[in-house]
Amino acid sequence: MSKECVLNVKNFIKRSGELEPSLQAFTSINSSQILNEAEELDKLKPSQRGALHGLLVAVKEVYDVAGYNCGWGTPIHNKRVPQRDAAMVSQLRAAGAIIAGITVSTEYAISTTGPTTNPHDQERTPGASSQGSAAAVAAGLVPAALGSQTIGSVIRPAAYCGCLGFKPSWGLFDVSGSMSLSKSIDHAGLFTRDIKTMLELANILQPKYDWLENYSLKSKAIMIEPWYEEKTDSSVINTLNEVEKKLRHLNFTVDKITLPSEIVKHEEELVTTLLTAGMAHNHIGDFNQAKDQMSKRVCEFITAGIKVSKEKYESALNEQKHIATMLDKMFSDTVFITASTTGIAPLKQHGTGSRAPQRLWTLGGLPTLTIPYSTDKGLPVGVQIGASRGADQATFAMAQMLMGSIIPN
Repeated sequence: MSKECVLNVKNFIKRSGELEPSLQAFTSINSSQILNEAEELDKLKPSQRGALHGLLVAVKEVYDVAGYNCGWGTPIHNKRVPQRDAAMVSQLRAAGAIIAGITVSTEYAISTTGPTTNPHDQERTPGASSQGSAAAVAAGLVPAALGSQTIGSVIRPAAYCGCLGFKPSWGLFDVSGSMSLSKSIDHAGLFTRDIKTMLELANILQPKYDWLENYSLKSKAIMIEPWYEEKTDSSVINTLNEVEKKLRHLNFTVDKITLPSEIVKHEEELVTTLLTAGMAHNHIGDFNQAKDQMSKRVCEFITAGIKVSKEKYESALNEQKHIATMLDKMFSDTVFITASTTGIAPLKQHGTGSRAPQRLWTLGGLPTLTIPYSTDKGLPVGVQIGASRGADQATFAMAQMLMGSIIPN
């Protein structure tokens, strides 16, 4: 009888015991439960095994996992134990994955940061609210993890920690059973150390695409100049220049563009309106009953959201649709490449980094994938690959090409 799943789980338990005291990526790990699950999986005949047989997947605490404490990063819900799995968790389990444990989120996935450290430097931030998932993957504790992004919480921690992070087109994966900040900009997210595992996860979570088939990538790309006010560090600029050189070496046509003002002039304001209104709608009960246990920042978000009129909210939704349509047309037959972050992971006392490079693509609902491409001062530097809505597979094809796996048509 195979003992591969049990051995993998035992190795995970051992490694987490060694790394977790400093990494602090997990809120909980149920060693006896996952060992029992591994033993049952090892009893299955090859013909009975799922596509993700024995794959250890960590889950951000904003997703419901039956029997686990899933507290949304807030003391208000620190004893919250769901009775049912979120849709994505259920899909992964059905394919044979083992839920390794629950990972740290910031408060309501938006504010006060958790204890997680960056695997490359404990003095630096692991990024935004999916920090636990990104750190667990990048540190080698698990091959995959679930995260979420409402502004930049997949792309930024993946880039800072040095793993792959994928934010699919809005609505592509079923996020039911997860905490919502704002329905119109909430996205699922995945973290892995390699493209193959990412594709296997996506193939389970959205089977209408055959993610595992080779995708026909056209030999052209768009490089997008920074459109935001925050300074982009030389580490990122140099990395993007290296990507451009590689594309041209592979006979790509590369167009360097600046995004039009019509698209970018109100994007931060729109995200703020949608975010705060959504938070007020989803978390007003907590605010009314336990705001003394909320951070000042979360209280300010909800207070601002209460003041958003129905007319302003609907106007923001209409403008969001208009921007998304313009972006889809701009990238209708190509992929784009841009910065994942404004620089390497900052020191913890300087916060979790800028949301600017990720925010627009969340607003537009476009798929983006960050890949680790270079290093600076021993820290990872990622590049962000994107495409029009529904062209998620194109981002993987470009990632495979940049990482040396395929050649474009």
